[in-house]
Amino acid sequence: MRFDLFFIDLDGVVFLGEKLISGAKEAIKKLEMRKKKVIFLTNNSTLSREGYARKFAKFGIDVKPSQIITSGYATAAYLKEKCPEAKVFVVGETGLREELNAAKLKIVKNARQATHVVVGLDRKLTYRKLAEATSALLSGAEIVATNADPTYPTDRGLAPGAGAIVAALSASSGKKPEIVGKPSTFMLELGLKMTKVPKEKAVIVGDRQDVDVVVGKAAGLSTVLVLTGVTKEISQTLPQPDFVFNSLREVVDDASFA
Repeated sequence: MRFDLFFIDLDGVVFLGEKLISGAKEAIKKLEMRKKKVIFLTNNSTLSREGYARKFAKFGIDVKPSQIITSGYATAAYLKEKCPEAKVFVVGETGLREELNAAKLKIVKNARQATHVVVGLDRKLTYRKLAEATSALLSGAEIVATNADPTYPTDRGLAPGAGAIVAALSASSGKKPEIVGKPSTFMLELGLKMTKVPKEKAVIVGDRQDVDVVVGKAAGLSTVLVLTGVTKEISQTLPQPDFVFNSLREVVDDASFA
């Protein structure tokens, strides 16, 4: 295959909630057999890299944590680089906290002590947590978003994403968030540095034209849109993908990539 590095999105490409998308396992194994480098990308911060490796293992797929870049991991790397002394109030789930702890960033329970409010998908969000985060932001803390996706795909259809929570906090505080996950190129840049593969030899495979295709184009990568997740019809008002396939399995099986 003419690409040496495959960035593969997870929700909507490999998984739908707790279900594996048909053909994804076979596609991943074919890439491994062909000695291709694969980095799995996800804006979903609910699991850590180790958590996603365990999820893969449940389906009989061997993926190392080092092959996974979550928006939670990227956010921790971003803060460690930009603000290593940050005091973080978290609106998010266990995976995000695990990545922040792994980066040795200080997490505070008292929102008044926070210098930064880090926001990810939080499926146990309460009004009290929103109020505490708003209080921190109004007191001077900065808002850092793992991503701004308004929805994410599940096996029961689309559900509210981290972007819905980010929008609420931005509205209540009047502050513009710093967004680390896609469509920011930060995650792709991390992956390119990790693998030392030139961007001309890399391709991103995702299910969102407004996120995955946009970020791929911004980073100078080739882009593949699959129709197993959010995007079902191509929008002419958004950047156009270089390739469109029905699934990840079709991507790997297509002769034009050989």
